[in-house]
Amino acid sequence: MSLPCLRARRRLRAAAVATTLSAACALAVAGPAAASDALFVSGSAGNDAQPCSWHKPCATIGHAVGLAHEGSRIFVGPGTYREQVTITSALALRGFDAVIDASGKDNGIVVTGASSAGTSIRGFTVQNANAEGILANATSDLRIARNELRNNDRTPNAASPPQCAAQGEVPGDCGEALHLMGVSSSKVVRNFIHDNVGGILLTDETGPTHGNVVAHNVSRDNAEDCGITLPSHNALATSDPSKAGVYDNTIAHNVAVHNGGAGVGMFAPFPGTASYNNRVIGNIVTDNGEAGIGIHAHAPGQDVGGNVMVGNYVARNGVDPDADSVQTVGIALLNADPKANPAEIIAKNRISEQFFGIFINGSFDIRGLFTNDFASSVTTPIGHHA
Repeated sequence: MSLPCLRARRRLRAAAVATTLSAACALAVAGPAAASDALFVSGSAGNDAQPCSWHKPCATIGHAVGLAHEGSRIFVGPGTYREQVTITSALALRGFDAVIDASGKDNGIVVTGASSAGTSIRGFTVQNANAEGILANATSDLRIARNELRNNDRTPNAASPPQCAAQGEVPGDCGEALHLMGVSSSKVVRNFIHDNVGGILLTDETGPTHGNVVAHNVSRDNAEDCGITLPSHNALATSDPSKAGVYDNTIAHNVAVHNGGAGVGMFAPFPGTASYNNRVIGNIVTDNGEAGIGIHAHAPGQDVGGNVMVGNYVARNGVDPDADSVQTVGIALLNADPKANPAEIIAKNRISEQFFGIFINGSFDIRGLFTNDFASSVTTPIGHHA
């Protein structure tokens, strides 16, 4: 979690401490004569003593996952499934009005390990997890699409599970509803993520997170943390990009609004961490508690260079306390290393209803700065730390 997100969380804490698998759905995706790699789950008519077939569905998603082989498709019918689902091989998980209620469990869905590469998850509501609604760890080539994640992170800052552990001065990141940790070449698209502690998170505790596309999602009303966050938490990131770093990710055409922290952020909280060469393009970023878009390097020996912010609409966001903006700011940059001069592209963004359009604290080589469109409601288009 970034320090801006942490500050937002602390402020709020201080303030206030049915049916069987329908024939219509099934026929649309597989039909009664489904191939042998298809398994079926029914919340009303299923039984885990059954083989998860079309005629004899099982009752829980976890049981179907246990019977599946690599490449299996699992179709989950309407109902509420009170379980944590763990996927360790490549599967296609499809929900039809299916709710995973993870009350009392760490996560709703966990996709973990290299053998899970190629998994897809689509059409679920995931809610009430103690930590993340969906956690992907040390894997690749995922597709997570058209899911709703709500009311997750019931026990933020917990010591367990491991990814919740503190990262130096920064607590763990279980506030985010959807977490890619050590994940590459994956797509997170068209998900609706709301009313969690935080939204979408990309980190590198278990390996580099790179080459991912996060697009056309809505991340809103996540009350304490950021909408979409790309913080590095691994001190190996600057020395060995094969082992760590958050880089070469594309954050495009998302909506990040009414979140407690920043709308979108790329952060390096301690020496050796790196969030670089990421692209933030064409997003709507408004009404967040801290900066609309932020880049922070908090200490020497970090890398936040090469990030691109182009064509975003940014408005009515808050103050960035880490960058010492004092006033509200659309895009905030902090570089605490006097010997570094990270290069960034900040171009053709539309910024309105902010005191500072772009606020810069520290040394940066910024290209495209004067191509940004500052509305008359921006008091100071480009400001610098005194």
